[in-house]
Amino acid sequence: MICKSSTYTNFRNIEGQTLYFDDGINIIRGENAQGKTNSLEGIYLCAQGRSHRSSKERDFIKFGSEFAKVFINYSSNKRQDMTLGVTYTQSGRKYCEKNGVSVTKMSGFIGNFRAILFTPEHLSIVKNGPSDRRRFIDCALSQLSPSYVVDLQTYARVLIQRNRLLQEAHEKKSMEAFYETVGLWSEKMALLCEKISAVRDEYVNKLSFFCDRIFADMTQNKEKLTLTYRGRITKEESLRQLTENLEREIRYGATLYGIHKDDIEIKINNREARVFASQGQQRSAALSMKLAEGEISNETTGEYPVFLFDDILSELDSGRRGYIMSGISGKQVIITTCEEVAYSQLQKNRVIVCREGKFFR
Repeated sequence: MICKSSTYTNFRNIEGQTLYFDDGINIIRGENAQGKTNSLEGIYLCAQGRSHRSSKERDFIKFGSEFAKVFINYSSNKRQDMTLGVTYTQSGRKYCEKNGVSVTKMSGFIGNFRAILFTPEHLSIVKNGPSDRRRFIDCALSQLSPSYVVDLQTYARVLIQRNRLLQEAHEKKSMEAFYETVGLWSEKMALLCEKISAVRDEYVNKLSFFCDRIFADMTQNKEKLTLTYRGRITKEESLRQLTENLEREIRYGATLYGIHKDDIEIKINNREARVFASQGQQRSAALSMKLAEGEISNETTGEYPVFLFDDILSELDSGRRGYIMSGISGKQVIITTCEEVAYSQLQKNRVIVCREGKFFR
């Protein structure tokens, strides 16, 4: 997978620019708050359909503009010339397009172009809460399986409806309607829990395999990393949870059971990494997870995704930085950095300078 170019129109602080990328390593260099991260964010929007930074899509639109648009030209091992674009308007509308044709469903947009984004925030994925780890596997799986995107969207809608019923019951409203319909929503949720948890479990098993190899290589075979998905459940087990604990859920006014509560257990040398690992070990584990995501994508699709590193190397020590640089050969990588001389060994590759939302060769 190769991103040939990315074009921005009124996207955050980038008024109108097109960036062209080489197949190998590309450097975007500049001071903080100049637009480097915005450029990667735009590319990632075309892979994931949403940002890693903001849930308010109007924030994408440059101040004083009516709309924002990101457009990429890319190639894969199946086709050499493809495009994706996404437009946001001040009215709150979002328009996606593929090869010039409108795409109305996100399941038809996500996964055409595959990219892995690694930011300084991702270094905390091991010690952060379960929601960060669920988001990690959901983003990874969404780019590999359109049906997974559909199931996640359906689950979100079912969860909203069931929570609304529980909140009304908590407030002693419409109790008759609650007991007439809660069983239907519980049944739908249980079926989705079985489907989604099975896919997550299979993915985490693969992730653990690649993570262990990468982590062992990174630590000269001194340490072992294992990942286990805590949440796989059958439809019958899920329905029993939702049925037997209904009164408890009414007291809280929310659904307390389901795949929105699951987690990934991460252990280093059989000890819980979140509690017992050093910061360096946690960073190595997070780095292993991101690199392993790329290996699974390659195994599944037959090609590596585009790697987007947002000022990540400055956050790592020389050993981990060197490991990344030695492991990205043969892959397209776009790296942002504030440092001017840190990448002197990459002088033969493309370097783009970013200043006040403008980009220069």
